[in-house]
Amino acid sequence: MIEVTMRNRVATPALSALTASTPTAIEWSENDQKMILVINNAGSAATTLTVKAGNGIQGVNDSVLTVPKGISLVKLESGRFKNVTGENKGKIVVVAAAALSVGVCAMV
Repeated sequence: MIEVTMRNRVATPALSALTASTPTAIEWSENDQKMILVINNAGSAATTLTVKAGNGIQGVNDSVLTVPKGISLVKLESGRFKNVTGENKGKIVVVAAAALSVGVCAMV
């Protein structure tokens, strides 16, 4: 579930566990707002998270992020990463190199 949070409010997105090396689709049902991807790396070392390019006109390249241990926030442009057709329509797809937990929220 995506939480849309207005300015001056606390966002509390639910985090979902990812399985290492398994593509996971994350729902993004809001309009093309700025997305905040919340990542929790509870492991003992940094790892990578790949945000797959969406299949819209702006979806050109994947983004490979180095995720340090702890909680990280990444601002994503939904036009680059959201799928607009197909099986994952309205979702972004991520692949983690190690077990991570992720969630998304829209900051408007």
